[in-house]
Amino acid sequence: MLRQEILSYLKAYKNSFITLGKLEQACPGSTTYEQFAETILTLEGQGVLKKIDSAGENYKKPSLANKYAIKKDALRSHQQEIKQWQLTVHPLMSLDRYYKLNEKEWHKDLVYIKKLDAYLENNGIPQLPASMPQRSYELVADEKWLEAGGMKVLERLGVLEQLKIEVTPDPLMFSVAPDKFAAPLHLHLVVENKTTYYALADMLCKTQFTSLVYGEGWKAVANLAHLPKQLNLSECAHIIYYFGDLDAEGIRIWWSINNKVKLKPAVTFYRALLTKRAELGKQNQRLDRQALEQFTAHFNRAEQQMITGLLSAGRYYPQEALNKNELQEIWRNSTWTAS
Repeated sequence: MLRQEILSYLKAYKNSFITLGKLEQACPGSTTYEQFAETILTLEGQGVLKKIDSAGENYKKPSLANKYAIKKDALRSHQQEIKQWQLTVHPLMSLDRYYKLNEKEWHKDLVYIKKLDAYLENNGIPQLPASMPQRSYELVADEKWLEAGGMKVLERLGVLEQLKIEVTPDPLMFSVAPDKFAAPLHLHLVVENKTTYYALADMLCKTQFTSLVYGEGWKAVANLAHLPKQLNLSECAHIIYYFGDLDAEGIRIWWSINNKVKLKPAVTFYRALLTKRAELGKQNQRLDRQALEQFTAHFNRAEQQMITGLLSAGRYYPQEALNKNELQEIWRNSTWTAS
């Protein structure tokens, strides 16, 4: 491991300062510059090396300082402790990732590493899957630990898959029209925001739709695939429409869901938004070009240009740009199966 070779070199190095050239000499001949630079930057981040600004940089990509101060105390900190623990913990657990993390992160996780080690030593690899709260309680006597960050610890240790954790999404929040349950085809409308959900809920039974679903933003990505099962309509045909904010994030949410469960943008709602004045804001959102291209493919050319233009200019439409009466009118009177 390159990082360990450089650390060993630094521990044996007698001076408190080292040039970039000397650091390069500590690397095997097959080391690429990218590998070398990534390792040096990691050691900078961990406080082992501190660049000397007055010595300048090499101006390569990524750029490195020409000279560094060696922080001897950092070399003697938690690195040796990690090495010692690796010799004693269960062989399934790898501590390699902790060499790249700071000492605070290591000691925070060490409490749980000890508990996981004890579990594996006493029980071995579980034979049957278990829910996240159940497995969490078995591992560390805290049913909320996995949900609160423990999954990341298991991933760092390389034991996430072996522990057979069933991740169950939260149940969907929805309203239903019971008189539609006997139909062979079911239409569903998913809305991103709670305000829109409540504006439309009273209108459900006057539409063609079997259900109205509150997507709750990004949560819909994980749980929408379970909608037919939750309705006990798994054997029927389903068409799902989605209506979210017309902004970069709203389009990415639709795209992420669509990659798992096919659903159509609720075009008539979005067309109504395009007749309003777009707001300026949300410029910190990342515009995903692939998501935008697939989303706008459901619109005509003029609408595609309009959506792309307004988002590129940092403008957007919240769902709330349509009032309750407008939302209900559009939902009740549109021919959805043809859109």
